[in-house]
Amino acid sequence: MLNQPIVLSGQPRSGYALTNNIIHKIKLCAGQLNDDSQRQTAQAITRDPSLHLVDVYRSALLSTGYDLNQVIINGEFHSLFGGPKWFDEDGHYYVRKYIGVVGKGDLLINHRIPSLIAHYYDTLHSHEYPQIMLSLAPDAHHIASIRNPLDMMNSANHSINALSSEYIQRNPSLGQETTIRDQIALSKFSDLRLCDGLIQHQKRYWSEFLSVQDQFYQVIWEDLIRFPLETIQKLCDALDIPLNQTQIRAIWHSMDHKNTLLYHLHNFRENKGIVGDWQNNLVNEHIDLFKAAGFDETLAALGYPQLTYFKESEYNDRQQAIAANLRAGMIPSIEDDTLATFAFNKSNIDTSQYDFYRGKWQGNTCIERATFTDSALFEQLVSQSEERIELAYKKCAQTDTWQTGFSQNFIEQLQCTIHSGKPVALWGISYDFERLIDQLPSGMLAAENVALFDQLEAGLMIGSKSIESSNKLPQFEGQVFAVPTQPGAKASMLRFAERQHFDHRLTLN
Repeated sequence: MLNQPIVLSGQPRSGYALTNNIIHKIKLCAGQLNDDSQRQTAQAITRDPSLHLVDVYRSALLSTGYDLNQVIINGEFHSLFGGPKWFDEDGHYYVRKYIGVVGKGDLLINHRIPSLIAHYYDTLHSHEYPQIMLSLAPDAHHIASIRNPLDMMNSANHSINALSSEYIQRNPSLGQETTIRDQIALSKFSDLRLCDGLIQHQKRYWSEFLSVQDQFYQVIWEDLIRFPLETIQKLCDALDIPLNQTQIRAIWHSMDHKNTLLYHLHNFRENKGIVGDWQNNLVNEHIDLFKAAGFDETLAALGYPQLTYFKESEYNDRQQAIAANLRAGMIPSIEDDTLATFAFNKSNIDTSQYDFYRGKWQGNTCIERATFTDSALFEQLVSQSEERIELAYKKCAQTDTWQTGFSQNFIEQLQCTIHSGKPVALWGISYDFERLIDQLPSGMLAAENVALFDQLEAGLMIGSKSIESSNKLPQFEGQVFAVPTQPGAKASMLRFAERQHFDHRLTLN
């Protein structure tokens, strides 16, 4: 049983990440991020550099003869818990990582990690097994993200995953993001085997979800896009979290058609997020796949119109190109072979029709699939990962040693500077910010000389204060106090301050 007040279920590309971020921002504005007694412990463990898995992966690759300059691992996967996560029916918690090697291929590696780590987030979320989530947290608010399945496939075919994003960032010569995206999408739409894999993955989820959908409060992606303020207000009401209209407008403004990740810089499709965009890309062969999978009934149960065929005479240029490829049995190649491999869908596809290497579970680790075979590498990845994960389980049992807080010196410096009337910047507005409020005299942070800064939360309203972007800190004329207490976060902030030349004004806890 999991003691979490809010649980989110949803598939990738369903508005899942968007809904999760909105819930986080609602709770941040309401001062309710720290509503779980185990959260601080979970956050301290997951940010402990000695538990990061990226070092294990690099060690395994290096020891088996790989050039680390050719290894691609996005920053979203460096920590113990970074990556897509889910629970099984026994309450075990899993995370999936992507590793790429230029000129070789890529692999997905799954780990079973301590369930305590699920408490890191203010919302428990899983993109698999909605019925299991109901049983694991029966007393929670259960939220589900919903989107038209045809638009979900459209979005999946245009998506650039974290592995591809890292490769593109390292190789700017690949070209403009829009061009790369269009090239990937044309190849995927022209590949019916891939499209069917996406549809079959959806089908399994919807078959499980629809039998229990009345037990979820449903956040409809189309409603968020067309009626964002009203939809967020209704979500607040469902969660029993009162916010005013100014706060709700600020929530949407802070994330409307924006990327909300730090390292995966291609998670958002520029100038898109358009309701019904699938009608600009799918063709009748895709409709056939949905019909064969029984989606007339699925769409009706979800409240969407049933499947209808296009008039081929009305195809746009894009659809004509896709239809021509399908008639010719031609899948257009992606110019860069490594990108073509990395761009293949990772977490939202049934790959049973593909001849990937598939490993078995060994302890808490499994090579889920790989585009190449290297038994020596796979053995090292598994064995070294096992040592690190076993360490994580041990440290989770030592919860009394993981409580982190603010030093007395940090608190005194902050209070003194605020009382002086000089400008004060609080940088990093999240869980530790709420803990800081609890350790200061009531109302102190409402002082006029206190400003709030955060990169991901810029635009939000905390009380009467608007959070500014961290990019404005170099121009801020005053002392900057970094709020996060975790070593990794502090080190990252110090590096940013040094690059932007305001480290002489930075105070770390």
